[in-house]
Amino acid sequence: MISLGRIKNYFKIYESEETKAVFEQNEYDSNRLSLWVIFSCASILLIAWILNLAGVFTVVNQRMTVLAVLGLAEFSVPVMLYFKYKGRKRWLKYVMIITLQCVCTQLFCILNHNVILIMIIPVLLSSRYFSKGFTLMMSILSALLLAAASVTSVLYGIIDLNFYPSIENGTVLVIQNGLRSSVTALGVDPARAVVWMLINGFLPRLLVFTVISFISVYIAKRGHNMVLRQDEISRASANVKTELNTATQIQNSMVPNIFPAFPERKEFDIFASMYTAKEVGGDFYDFFLIDEKHLALVIADVSGKGVPAALFMMASKILISDRTLMGGSPSDILEFVNDRICSNNQADMFVSVWLGIMNIDTGKVIASNAGHEYPAIYRNGEKFTLMNDRHDFIIGGFDGMVYSNYEFTLNKGDALFIYTDGVPEANNSGKELFGADRMIEALNINPNGSPEEILTNVKNEVNAFTGGGLQFDDLTMLCIRYNGK
Repeated sequence: MISLGRIKNYFKIYESEETKAVFEQNEYDSNRLSLWVIFSCASILLIAWILNLAGVFTVVNQRMTVLAVLGLAEFSVPVMLYFKYKGRKRWLKYVMIITLQCVCTQLFCILNHNVILIMIIPVLLSSRYFSKGFTLMMSILSALLLAAASVTSVLYGIIDLNFYPSIENGTVLVIQNGLRSSVTALGVDPARAVVWMLINGFLPRLLVFTVISFISVYIAKRGHNMVLRQDEISRASANVKTELNTATQIQNSMVPNIFPAFPERKEFDIFASMYTAKEVGGDFYDFFLIDEKHLALVIADVSGKGVPAALFMMASKILISDRTLMGGSPSDILEFVNDRICSNNQADMFVSVWLGIMNIDTGKVIASNAGHEYPAIYRNGEKFTLMNDRHDFIIGGFDGMVYSNYEFTLNKGDALFIYTDGVPEANNSGKELFGADRMIEALNINPNGSPEEILTNVKNEVNAFTGGGLQFDDLTMLCIRYNGK
């Protein structure tokens, strides 16, 4: 025995309160579609009425006029309700679909039996609501109305004697005026005509209608599952986005982002910026005081982008900063970091690093370059130029690598610019690279400006070159100007 609970479950639209909103929105969208179908059917009914008056159809004008006026009046009910409630009521679907069924049935009663195709419209339209119970209910109701319309069309509408086997040669005779007397004159019993109509006309069409109904119920079920799946994906995507936003905040907090960074230190002015291609990236910069006399400067670029690069970035940054605070030259630090990363680098990722340690009193910088970009240096009164320093191998490639140091001195008014490859490799719509030359030109727009102004000029030039298009790589820059003691 089928319980009431199972029936309610079959008609259930949404699975939980969490999915209620998305299914209600689907029903409102479906109501809009039903409205347009009603407008279309009303237009067709009006056209059929006009064509019948013109003699194209063979329906009695009085009957067609009654049908047209009645059908248009019935259509006006769901239309007015739709606009009154702006389509935002779930019960509107019952009014709209059942009204459509009634008008289609009336049309089928007086026209040729080929009009049976119109009875498919309400069933197919009901499947758009993605409720298999509602679609099944509309299918059953349409089948019952189809049977009633078939009988009505024989008794009061049009009879196609091809469905009556006693007429020789299957002559097609369509009789309207004086139907009962005309049929009797042909030796046809109206009651038997109804039976034969149901057998030869209704049953074959009912089989086709059943298949269409089955397909409609299947569409409703699949649509219901599709909405659930899309909602699940949307929720998962929203969760991922929330987690990525949190990861972005965590990553941004991993690098110094409060400027001026050392307001009490007048010997230098420093500024840095980082623009990731995705929510999180693999670039990072860092600067920190090792002691009162020494400032560490770091910029690095991890292979790849996104979450894996960000995780590798954080691990690399922690290793570099912790080891730097322990003391030693940049080469010693990079050798240690390389060995530690290579000891457990299952992802086979690597990172290019430029590490410099500046003596704040003298401006002397000891640096080591592990496969990173050439720094750019500004000498007071001159222009920015690239410093073709020595490049050693990247960090994370092979263990046991040996790194070398080199030295240079920043005098009063000099500046150092270090960056990742996101700057010279930024490309425009023509796949042309921004390049190191354009970068140097951007640096020299105002080489005497503050580090923040210098970085702003470079970023503006990159944006102008790329046309504000999609950023393909992380872009990180750091600039320090030495003011001396």
